Amino acid sequence: MSRNTFSFHFLVAAAVVTAGTAFGQVDIQLRPRQLPGWNAGAREGRCEIRVWVDNRAEVRMRGDTIFVRTLEGSKGRDEGSECSQPLPVNSLRDFQIRQTAGRSRVSLAQEPGRMNNYTAMISIEDRQGGGDNYAFEVTWRSEGDAVNAPAPFFDDVRACQDMVRQRFLSQNGRGSYIDFENFADRQGQNQNPGQGRGQGRNRNRNQSQETIQGRGSARSWSESRDLTYSCVVNTQQGQVVAGDYHFSGGSLRTNDRTRLK
Repeated sequence: MSRNTFSFHFLVAAAVVTAGTAFGQVDIQLRPRQLPGWNAGAREGRCEIRVWVDNRAEVRMRGDTIFVRTLEGSKGRDEGSECSQPLPVNSLRDFQIRQTAGRSRVSLAQEPGRMNNYTAMISIEDRQGGGDNYAFEVTWRSEGDAVNAPAPFFDDVRACQDMVRQRFLSQNGRGSYIDFENFADRQGQNQNPGQGRGQGRNRNRNQSQETIQGRGSARSWSESRDLTYSCVVNTQQGQVVAGDYHFSGGSLRTNDRTRLK
């Protein structure tokens, strides 16, 4: 084998390994079983989360869905999680977790609230090798008169991601695709202070808009890249006003025939 041929094969192998590492985080999505007395409109709710984790994982809860993201180690899995109602998607208080099983610590990394789309995040680190079963009880109190159903409401994050995906595919065509991290950040768009009364209509319009920001990854037959995306959403009309994406970091390519745009 010539030296040039060996170098080419080595570079391709390194690219495959690096790509596997960059996109190695694994998500599983599930709907927990319903505990006896399931009531989506109750003022108090709880979940009994049971998962198997090896090394590091994140458990995220939103509505009636649980996501388990494996950050390091073997792929995590559900071990029979149950809930008495969906996690409220309007307002809640007194959100708490209490660990009941597992050899390492379970910690609350993010409380659910308006700014994170009412998404809770729990971190688990198991550094002892071989994995272990973890269990923790999640409890909360609901506020307001709205029924705690995750059902029909405008999912602004999903709508934003759909618009960005369409824009990406229109630029890159067949053989390319985009994956988003499941969760995004949002912030309201506030009018600059000091504006006169004549700007009242514009001020109301801006107060009904939010900016959605998140991260993802794009791939084609010959290239993979990380990216960030953002959208402007009109929350009153339930509509995405604008959406775009930008590549971040370096590019991993196996050839130069086609490049992500």
